[in-house]
Amino acid sequence: MSYGLNFVIFFIHLIFMKRTSLIEYFILSSFILIFSSCRDLVSDEFQEFTSVPVINGILKTGEHIKIHISFAQKLDANKLEFINNAIVSLYIDGKYEEDLGLSGDGLYVSSIVTQPSKKYSCMVNIPGYPVINCYDSVPEIPDILGIEHIDVAGKNKEGYTYPAIKITFKNDPLNRQYFEIVLRLLHRDYETLASLETITDPVLLNEGLPLLLFSNEYISETTYTMLINYFTGNLSNSGGGGMHTDLFPLIVELRSVSNSYYKFMKQKYLYELGRYPEFMSGTVKALPLYSNVIGGYGIFSGYSVMYDTIYPVN
Repeated sequence: MSYGLNFVIFFIHLIFMKRTSLIEYFILSSFILIFSSCRDLVSDEFQEFTSVPVINGILKTGEHIKIHISFAQKLDANKLEFINNAIVSLYIDGKYEEDLGLSGDGLYVSSIVTQPSKKYSCMVNIPGYPVINCYDSVPEIPDILGIEHIDVAGKNKEGYTYPAIKITFKNDPLNRQYFEIVLRLLHRDYETLASLETITDPVLLNEGLPLLLFSNEYISETTYTMLINYFTGNLSNSGGGGMHTDLFPLIVELRSVSNSYYKFMKQKYLYELGRYPEFMSGTVKALPLYSNVIGGYGIFSGYSVMYDTIYPVN
């Protein structure tokens, strides 16, 4: 039983209702690959199980709160069952505010816009099921102090050069904070996500995963400058047989994320790694996805974001 497919549907609603950030498209695409890829089944028979509600919601500062509710499905299910008769009560800092309105296909939307430094919780009543609760805090908007672009930061094993950025941001060493950096490349008619090149930054190395997701556990100063080597996916001949990475205007997002968001995204990476090991060799052993929903499955987390656009000289 898995609630990943339910998370896909939630982001499909976000895409069609309102323009979303590129990272949400990335999350959507990755979950589609996880849960729609063809795999051989060990058995044609599936054990009976009781449907469990799945609650998914990502709270982004400055946007209306959206919660998607459905039932977790068996592996042989071919249709997602939405829950359209739930009562979703929203609380902010422990005070009741309103019941979210049903927008259709299990999507519930609030009239309230998410604000930083607030504690949000939802109490979900579904007929025939125990009350489900989920809660999280939305962090303060992070502060970018400066961004420097390095056109040629190094050369990888294949022999092509790659660029890098240095991003300086504020840090509160007295409190545990969690961050995520997103690099969005601006092509002529579309956007793509830049990928990580060789990781050399000690904070990122300490996380142990090839992600731009990190805590301030080992940042002792009030400011920190992080070096991120990246690849745009485009190569050109630089003469003499060498290759260099083509450069594009770059939107740099610095996100201040909640602890639940941090845990979920790290676990999601390990989950995908377990289901699709390198070269499809070895035993497929998927880890469970992190969930902070009490009485059901799913994820309820939040983040705040600051961004800037930089233009490499060449």
